Amino acid sequence: MNNRPAAQSIGWNLGILSGVFAALQVLISAGAARANIATIESMRWSLSRLSTGGGNPFPLLGSLAGVVIVTYAAMIVTGAVSLGLCWYAGRLTAYVRGRREGGAGAGFRVALLSGGIWIVFSIIISLLLHADGTITGVIASTSDGSGLAGQLAGLLTQEIILAAIGLGLGAWAGHLGAGSASIEPEPDALPAFAVTPAYGVYPAYPAYPAYPMYPSGYPVAAPPPAAPPPAQPQQPPAE
Repeated sequence: MNNRPAAQSIGWNLGILSGVFAALQVLISAGAARANIATIESMRWSLSRLSTGGGNPFPLLGSLAGVVIVTYAAMIVTGAVSLGLCWYAGRLTAYVRGRREGGAGAGFRVALLSGGIWIVFSIIISLLLHADGTITGVIASTSDGSGLAGQLAGLLTQEIILAAIGLGLGAWAGHLGAGSASIEPEPDALPAFAVTPAYGVYPAYPAYPAYPMYPSGYPVAAPPPAAPPPAQPQQPPAE
């Protein structure tokens, strides 16, 4: 069994499913940051006046630590789900193709599509909410979008690095999944024509001497038997 198109579709379909979890992570991060936007803006104000001694950001670290922890915890969970789907894609691909090959490519496709959805969706949410809960986000996020350029640049830098790492891990997970697939050995190919002893083999009988053979192999009719010699009359014994 070797259905290559169906095997390739497995990676893309599971990649979309993984992208759904990635989009959920973006919503969690942006929602947590947006809920604490007043504290984030206070952090921005304190950092801007730190050099002049007019700001003290340290009391705000405890409040924003929860936002950062929630964001990166959601990233870890999403990454674990994505790797699990990469592994499963490799396993299904090996099963569909009938051999333990193509698992790394399937895992790579899952990670590629998932990472692409994650980055694109994070850009859209940043344009709408102007916030994210990453380390750079709790410094650059604003309620009016005035710091959108810096906030988006810091977010994309982190995501591109993590997505590149995820591509390698996804291919590795897919390879492991393909190695764990239970593949039934294919039966040996039968010859196009096989002669069985029961129906195709005829024993060769030796030719009888009385039946000479033509060169083509057909027997010649035996000649009629020769007539016996005439009986000699018996002579009476001499006296």
